[in-house]
Amino acid sequence: MAEPEKTRDYVPEKLTFESAGAPLTGYLYLPTGPGPFACVINNHGSNLRPGGSDISRPQTAAMMIDWGYAFFFPHRRGYGNSPGVPVADAIPAPLGSADYDEQIVRRLDEECDDVLAAVAALRGRPEIDGGRLALVGSSRGGILSLLAAARDTNVRAAVNFSGGARQWADHPSLKKKMLDAAAALDAPIFLAQAENDLDPAATLDLAAELARLGKDHECTIYPPWGVGSREGHLFEVHGGRVWGHDVRAFLDRCMT
Repeated sequence: MAEPEKTRDYVPEKLTFESAGAPLTGYLYLPTGPGPFACVINNHGSNLRPGGSDISRPQTAAMMIDWGYAFFFPHRRGYGNSPGVPVADAIPAPLGSADYDEQIVRRLDEECDDVLAAVAALRGRPEIDGGRLALVGSSRGGILSLLAAARDTNVRAAVNFSGGARQWADHPSLKKKMLDAAAALDAPIFLAQAENDLDPAATLDLAAELARLGKDHECTIYPPWGVGSREGHLFEVHGGRVWGHDVRAFLDRCMT
């Protein structure tokens, strides 16, 4: 009887890359076979706390590398296993206040630098095709995928799950920043959100602005995910069996 084929492992390589003079941590998964590989950079939300779990996002990596994409999960400053000021200390003002609006925009600029540093680090690796990179993220990570794709015109695609769902209605500076980034985009973008997420306004307003400007984009509001808005807001992290087909088709269109 033939020996059963050994199942591959899903253990990443731990990488260090530099942003603003600090060594940040990321986790890189590679498909089997010869490279260089197109790569998805997954930008985490604000819930990746120092000392927390789910530090390398293997559940999403497994899906992406089975599609043939490398997968990189960088930890921005003050999150997970990267040094820096934690986000709660950087944004102490209450949600909905003018001070919060100012603080989150300033913090997003810093974190966007971290995302772009991760992009630059991958472009220097021989196993990665630096001309075929996509930025994907949810919540804070969705905002940053949009902002970074607007700043780096060589990024091939962006996917934004529910970026701004907590802040859109009450934070005009953040709203303007995201709309300005949408106007500056050269790369196609996929906007996605579960119907029972916190607030669909950011997703729908961004889609309307992209349509008005004639920008290449797709937008899908998916059926409810789980119980209530808190689970709905975790749709990107846990709902790959639902959104995977659509995101794969989008990435394949943009990355080939």
